[in-house]
Formats: sequence, C-alpha cells, structure tokens
Amino acid sequence: MFVNKKHEGADLLLREGKIDEALKLYLEVLNENQTSPDLMSDIGVAYLHKEDEKLCLSYLNTAIELQPDYSYRYACRAFALSHFKQIDLAIADYQKAIELDPEDAIAHNNLGLLLEQKGYQGEAQKRFEQADRLMKAEDRLLKVMDELESENRPSETDVQSKANDESSENDSSSGWSEMKRIFTSSRQRKEFINFLKNGFKLK
Repeated sequence: MFVNKKHEGADLLLREGKIDEALKLYLEVLNENQTSPDLMSDIGVAYLHKEDEKLCLSYLNTAIELQPDYSYRYACRAFALSHFKQIDLAIADYQKAIELDPEDAIAHNNLGLLLEQKGYQGEAQKRFEQADRLMKAEDRLLKVMDELESENRPSETDVQSKANDESSENDSSSGWSEMKRIFTSSRQRKEFINFLKNGFKLK
C-alpha cells in the first residue's frame, strides 16, 4: 500500500531502474511518514539495489518491527540476506515466513534453494515439491477466476446500455466489477484465493 502519490512515484522510478531518483523520493516520503512498513520495506529494497547491506537490512528490520506478523516482511528480508550471503539467517527468515503463511509457494521454493546450497538435499526436495503443489493449486484457482471473469464480462452493447442508464451507478455490485476490484493487488487476490481454499469461509 502506498502512503501517497510520491511513494507510488518512487516505486515507479525504482521499477524503471532509476534507483537514486527513487531513493530521493522515498526519503522525502519518509520525512512525512515514519510508520509505514510498506515504505520501510520499499526503501530497504532500493538500498538492496544499491548494494548497501547495512541500510538495506536496517530498513527491512524496521518494516518487520512495524508489522511482525506479516510473512512477506520476513520473506523480503530473507531474500536480502541471501543476496548478501547470510545464508543461515536467510533460512531462518524463510522458515518464519512459512510459519506465518504455510501456503507461500515462493518462500518454500527459495528456502529449498538455500537448503540445497547447505547440502540438505532431502529437506530441499520437500520444499520444492511443496512449492510445486501450491503453485499448481493457485494456477487452478486463477484459471477458475479467469473463467468466471470471462463469463461475467459485459459485452460492448451492455456497456453502452449501462452508460445510458442511471442505474449503472450500482454497477460496482456486479460480479465483473467485483472481480476487477479483487485483482487490484496481489494481497487482495491472495485473500480471495484463501477464501476459496477455505471452502468459501473467511478466516
């Protein structure tokens, strides 16, 4: 979640490879908001691109302090630790991420890669197999979601008709609009996938 438009702009700059410009904007946002774990994490990632281990881990540590029960924070720091060759600490962080979110396929896979490096072939293989199962399950669910979206997508005629109809104000309740809302972020998508996995029950 972005703190404001500046934060979003910094994210875009980072994606474009303009690291110094992104950092400058991130730090401007930091002067306005020092309690956002997303902002702290993003700054940490920017410093990762700069190969600044100390500042990278400092910001990622702060992100975890602000949001200690969110698995992604540990997975993100694990990736950084792995990059900086702190393999044992990275393994511990991936294990924590999986403890908080057992269905994180990427964390299982990355943990497997690190265990493989350490020579724990059997444990690594188990992680790879689990990651594969989770990815296949998610792919199946996303396929169902795509099919549902296709079935609920309005035709051009429907769109034109709704544009001329005052009742179109209530369109946000339609299945297709809801599907678009769900897919506006990976977290919303994951929440909905978990909803399906849990037998249409919120947890």
